[in-house]
Amino acid sequence: MNKLFYFLFTISILISCQKVINVDLNEANPNIVIEGIYTTEDSTVRVKISLTSSYFNSSASTIVDGADVSITDFSGLTTNIPYIGNGIYEIENYIPIFNSTYTLNVTNDGVTYSAQCDLTDIVPLNDITYELFPGFFGEDGGYVVYLNFNDPINITNHYQIVLSLNGEEFSDLNETFTQDDIFTDGNPVSRPLFLNDFFQENDTIGMELRSIDKDIYYYLNEAISIVGANGASAAAPANPNSNWNNNALGYFSAYGNSRKETIIIP
Repeated sequence: MNKLFYFLFTISILISCQKVINVDLNEANPNIVIEGIYTTEDSTVRVKISLTSSYFNSSASTIVDGADVSITDFSGLTTNIPYIGNGIYEIENYIPIFNSTYTLNVTNDGVTYSAQCDLTDIVPLNDITYELFPGFFGEDGGYVVYLNFNDPINITNHYQIVLSLNGEEFSDLNETFTQDDIFTDGNPVSRPLFLNDFFQENDTIGMELRSIDKDIYYYLNEAISIVGANGASAAAPANPNSNWNNNALGYFSAYGNSRKETIIIP
C-alpha cells in the first residue's frame, strides 16, 4: 500500500477537485503546435513552433523555421520576435506591464494564429515549512513540505506550482500542481506538496509559485487529466483546449513568479 495513502486521505478535503473535460482527438492530420511563454523573471518571450499529428506525440513533430512571430501589448505596440534556431523564436529584455493583456501572433503558410494572455501581479511566497510523518506498515516515514503564501483579497487568482528536489525541477504535467482561490480568497494558504514519496532529511526543496491567468489554469488542469495523475497516458490521447485560435494546438502563457528554497533539518 502506498505509504502516503493515509496522509493524502486526510488532506483530500482541502484541495478542490477539477472537472475532467473530454476533448476531441486530433491525430488525423499534421497540425501546428505553438508553445509560447513570457516569463517576467528574466523578461524573455520564447516561442516554440512545430507541426505534429498529435500534441502528445513529440516524435512526430517537425520544426517550423519560417514563421513570422510577434507580441503586442495592451497599448497596441507590436514587437517582432526573431528566429534563433531549432524551431525557437525568442526575444529578451521585454519589459513586463502587470495587470495587462498580451497578444502573441504567429503567421505560417499564410495563416495567422493569435492567443491572448493576462499578466497578473506576482503573489510572493512567504516561506516553505515541513512536517515529519511516521511510516505506515513498517515502511519508512519522512517529511511533507508546505508552500505558504497570502492570497490577495477580492482578486481572482490562479496558480501553477513547480517543485524542485536537490536541484532537479519537476515541471512535467504529472508532477506540476495547480490551485485557485475559490475557497481561499484573501486568506493565508498553506498547501502541502509531495512527489511519489516523502521527502527526507537534508533534502533541498525549491518551490516556484507562478501567477497564471484563468485560461492557462484550465488548460493545465485539462492536460493533467489527460496525462494521468501517475504519469501514465490516458486511455485515449487527446489535445487540451488551447487559447490559440484557428485550431492551433499548444498555449501562450504570460506569468510572474516567486521562488523560495529550504533544506529539511530535523
